[in-house]
Amino acid sequence: MPGKLKAKIVAGRHLPVMDRASDLTDAFVEVKFGNTTFKTDVFPKSLNPQWNSEWFKFEVDDEDLQDEPLQITVLDHDTYSANDAIGKVYIDIDPLLSCEAATVISGWLPIYDTIHGIRGEINVLVKVDLFNDLNRFRQSSCGVKFFCTTSIPRCYRVALVHGFVEELVVNEDPEYQWIDRIRTPRASNEARQRLISLMSGELQRKIGLKVLEMGGNAVVGYLQCFDLEGESGLVVRAIGTACTLDKLSPGTAPNTTTHTNTHTLPNTAPTSNACNSPSKDSKESPLAHGCRSTHNSPVHSTCSSQRLSHSQNFSVSVPTLVFT
Repeated sequence: MPGKLKAKIVAGRHLPVMDRASDLTDAFVEVKFGNTTFKTDVFPKSLNPQWNSEWFKFEVDDEDLQDEPLQITVLDHDTYSANDAIGKVYIDIDPLLSCEAATVISGWLPIYDTIHGIRGEINVLVKVDLFNDLNRFRQSSCGVKFFCTTSIPRCYRVALVHGFVEELVVNEDPEYQWIDRIRTPRASNEARQRLISLMSGELQRKIGLKVLEMGGNAVVGYLQCFDLEGESGLVVRAIGTACTLDKLSPGTAPNTTTHTNTHTLPNTAPTSNACNSPSKDSKESPLAHGCRSTHNSPVHSTCSSQRLSHSQNFSVSVPTLVFT
């Protein structure tokens, strides 16, 4: 297999009270990637459980690592009825797929429920082992960096600008399917939440493939837009500029000047002197900030529990980049 994903559930804290008789919770965790699911043991009578589970291992293709998020579901165990959902965490694996990136995602992540909002935190460890000699880079875009900022980080130099890239992905909106008439609001919200995450990953991978075909290794000015078109479905569009970036050695000043046209976006974030642009080789866990690093995704927005009308859309605006 091209890659092995490993996840470990360490602990939870500040979980909500699910058993009114004892004012405590019998919590356990389901870890899912693709069609494979693992479960931890139930930690009884505690709002701050300590699972310290074994490493759960998933053998997957590298393109699946780009498309699929790691799904962590926290539940309350019930003996005589269905288990109650506490909340979920979606972890983007992209930050671990670059050879220059960190090798592990770890820390406390918020547990989010589409009805009740934040419901505690969970401590996880996530690792990826890639078999580079077997990676099919023409079917995935592992190693392509994505920058949504208005300029290149100072630890990189623009070697070549290849040109404009764009892509579009369309799918049915789960909230307009027939099954939405009989499932719970939480299930409907989670179905849309998961679909948006999958479409975002697929779109980014396809953009990365186009960049590789053009001979580049990065996308600058990455812009991703979601259109909620009611019964017509969900449409995700992305644009960017394909570039070849060279990483500078420490202490070397870049010889490329980047000019930005900021009239399209008044509130432009300042560029830091450090290499801290939200790219796949530097971004932290996506759930620590509530979204993918390359766009303001609605996947983890607090408004995801509300039904959005077909006329609503959301996007992230990025100013035009001109290199001289």
